[in-house]
Amino acid sequence: MANPEIESELDGIDKVAVMLYRLGLSLAALLLLCRGSRALTGLDLLSPSHWLTALAVASGLCAFCLHLYDKRIRFLLQGLGWGALLLAACGAPDALVLGAALATLSGLAFKEQFCFAIPGIRLLPVLLPLCWLLEALHLAWASALVALASGLLLGLLSLAKWRMPLHFDIGDRSRYQL
Repeated sequence: MANPEIESELDGIDKVAVMLYRLGLSLAALLLLCRGSRALTGLDLLSPSHWLTALAVASGLCAFCLHLYDKRIRFLLQGLGWGALLLAACGAPDALVLGAALATLSGLAFKEQFCFAIPGIRLLPVLLPLCWLLEALHLAWASALVALASGLLLGLLSLAKWRMPLHFDIGDRSRYQL
């Protein structure tokens, strides 16, 4: 979690971790946009199973590279992200994989709203669970609209993150609970 006014010394692993976290956010945003456009246009850029696996990978990547002071919240979000990957690998029902991946992304969006003032991000912790619910209810049009809105907002977050210096994601190392 960041304190932009504090510039910690970054080593190579820190730089790679921050870039992978941002890459995971970008990938998740693109995947949500693909999901929404698929239902609205009928164009299948990815099969549903490939889409879901890629979303699990994106959320797992973000969870793997998460910088968060509170170890309990960090553990929960990492568990959800890695849980999505494990569920996908085990062939669990799609609803469970999607739920774990979207829960991870919701938690990350919730975290980011406290760290950075990015417009619209406060909606993501509501929109992503709503997307899961609409998918579970097989309401394709409604799910597509929510996925598009979520993808756009996550894309804005991702763009804002890429424009920030890398040390913003690390913050004050002395505040991390180990």
